[in-house]
Amino acid sequence: MAILVTGGAGFVGLNVVEQLLTRDEEVVIFGREPLPVAAARAFAPLSGKLSSIQGDVRDAGALKSVFGNFSIDSLFPLAAITAGPSRESDDTETVLDVNLRGAAVTLRMAREAKVKRIVFPSSISVYGETLNTHGLLREDTTPPVPNSIYGVTKYAGERMALRLKELWGLDLVCARIGSVFGPWERDTGVRDLCGATMQMSLAALRGTHAVLPERLLPRPWIYARDLARGLIVLLDAKSPKYPVYNIGSGLDWAPHMHAWPKLLAGAFPQFSWSVSDKPEEVNIDFRDPKPRGIEDISRISQEFGFSPQFLPEAAFTDYLDWLKRYPDYLDR
Repeated sequence: MAILVTGGAGFVGLNVVEQLLTRDEEVVIFGREPLPVAAARAFAPLSGKLSSIQGDVRDAGALKSVFGNFSIDSLFPLAAITAGPSRESDDTETVLDVNLRGAAVTLRMAREAKVKRIVFPSSISVYGETLNTHGLLREDTTPPVPNSIYGVTKYAGERMALRLKELWGLDLVCARIGSVFGPWERDTGVRDLCGATMQMSLAALRGTHAVLPERLLPRPWIYARDLARGLIVLLDAKSPKYPVYNIGSGLDWAPHMHAWPKLLAGAFPQFSWSVSDKPEEVNIDFRDPKPRGIEDISRISQEFGFSPQFLPEAAFTDYLDWLKRYPDYLDR
């Protein structure tokens, strides 16, 4: 039996696929992008079996062929456009079409194929305005007030998936994914909101100077390998108690962020960095100019024993090692 990962050649998808292959699974990737050459090289020695098929998640016929040609029994519908403000404004319809209609088509094909477990990706962006007003973000008591088109599609997609679960009897659980960084992140053409950590990594690889804001506001991040592991925990869960789970680190990373450019400067001598209290000088974008709350991960922690293994020092060390192995991956 195989596991289908739509959007599997994207950032989160590649991390999920890598861990699934490590544990000897058969994995099928479906999406608009081919498997990156570096990922194909990295995945080749792994014990699992990988098939990669290009197509559009809005194309029911193409998806039906995938489900028909492989014995798919689990699904990660990760295909999405992570839109920034410009794309939200200029191409609103496409963002809605891919993130909502594409998800609906994928779920319908999964229903027809009698897929056993679906781990549906939601996002911390569903909290929206309450990201900045609630210190702890809880699945059951923090009101979702999405304030971006991407956040709106993630919340609408989550509620749609849970409604279809009820109507169709799907074995489905939703994961609200925290802000993520780490291996396999890149500008895919549909990922507009690349993180500050990746921006610094690019500056290091190019030998340029990075300027961070002098004051770093509270930010919850999760390392990509931990996020993938959390998603797979939900894949394996026999009878999840809840419909929705936060997956994050439960940690404010802001006090630790200067460790990253320090490590980069040690590994890439042409790179330099500084901080500034002048916004016009800052060239590393941390996006939201307000403090953010931290995801409460007690649901997934208490029920399944999940806790992040890559806290700042371990995460930065691992990510630096990955950058050294794949220096051309980000800067294409």
